[in-house]
Amino acid sequence: DVLEELGLHDAPLFKLALALDKIALAGGYFGSRKLYPNVDFYSGIVQSALGIPVSLFTGIFAMARTIGWIAQWNEMISDPEQKIGRPRQLFIGSPTRDVKPIEQR
Repeated sequence: DVLEELGLHDAPLFKLALALDKIALAGGYFGSRKLYPNVDFYSGIVQSALGIPVSLFTGIFAMARTIGWIAQWNEMISDPEQKIGRPRQLFIGSPTRDVKPIEQR
């Protein structure tokens, strides 16, 4: 709706986003794993359409998530059984990886 309102519904970036969304929803790798584009996929496009500089995107994404982070923290400290926040995931990836210097990427 925002892109329609701004007259940008035919913008190449928006058309590309719609094509990628369609591919993700069609099945294959993403569909079989139920991996669908989330709100951040489109929020960057909308922010760009509104003239918000790309350098601010990360901060805006983080601000939008802050309430969730605070709610989780509040939940954790309210539980007398949970004095220390501990992740419930176990990392099973490679402990070290070779990384090319930035100049060689």
